Amino acid sequence: MNIYPWQLSTWNEIFLNKVKMPHAQIFYGYKTQEINKFVNELSKSLLCSNPDDQNFSCGKCQNCLWGKTNHPDLKIVDSDLENDNNSNLINISSARDTKKFLELTSHQKNGKKIVVIFDAERLTVGASNALLKTIEEPPDNCLIFFTVKDIADLLPTITSRCRLISLSKPSINEAKNFLVKTDNDDLIDYLELFNNSPIELINEKESISQIHNVLDELKKGEKIDLININKSWLDNGLVWIINLLQKWSYEVLLNKISQGHNYFPKEKNIIHQLALNADLGKLLSYQKTLNEIKMYAQKQVNKEINLNSVMIEYKKIFVE
Repeated sequence: MNIYPWQLSTWNEIFLNKVKMPHAQIFYGYKTQEINKFVNELSKSLLCSNPDDQNFSCGKCQNCLWGKTNHPDLKIVDSDLENDNNSNLINISSARDTKKFLELTSHQKNGKKIVVIFDAERLTVGASNALLKTIEEPPDNCLIFFTVKDIADLLPTITSRCRLISLSKPSINEAKNFLVKTDNDDLIDYLELFNNSPIELINEKESISQIHNVLDELKKGEKIDLININKSWLDNGLVWIINLLQKWSYEVLLNKISQGHNYFPKEKNIIHQLALNADLGKLLSYQKTLNEIKMYAQKQVNKEINLNSVMIEYKKIFVE
């Protein structure tokens, strides 16, 4: 099984009526990478000549061996770099190519033709409108799959004509079970920090020691020694450290307001003490600063200056 355990119920629901499957479907949810993997497996299974009793592809027939890049009945719609000034958008020419592909006869007798548009928020308005006619009046035996993190990023005219399928995060128990079964049970205590996403946590497991290094300083509050700010904190990028600072300061803010906690349950005693000593106005201002930096953090900026600046501001939260 090449999907995640918490996706199995959605998988089974999709195959309840394989013969009359909706021809246009939008898959959306928390992590685009996980959604794309699911849709990739779905496409393989629908093209497979000998799927198993759970509708997963056999991996052995000619259709499976062709793979997603070579199968004549599968088209992955991507950006048109030559005609779109090297942007990552999917423009109208790609949409028109999709229409022509679906009008071709299937390689298999009575087989399906499948179009997959990963990260469909890249569709331009022109491309979206060009696809509408195909969605409204599809050729026989064709399927169009869109993946997107937020369906609000697609035109309502598209979403209203498609079946919407949400691929949500696992429950806390499903996430913990997955970590245990993949020999990552030592990471369970960090699930909250990674939004209860075991996949995100596993992918970032190498950063755990660095997280501890940063938190060891943040726990000091007004006693933090700015000399201890290490350039290595930026090894994972400015966005990474800003995200961590946002979660930590939000935890302090949440405790200040309601004595609640979200991301760092094991540090709740220290956070509570920091919250008691924190100035609410400065905390709110700090959150605003972090949000502003995050907006341009991926651009060419002096990362060290920005890091030093936010750490100085952090220290001031606890200084009268």
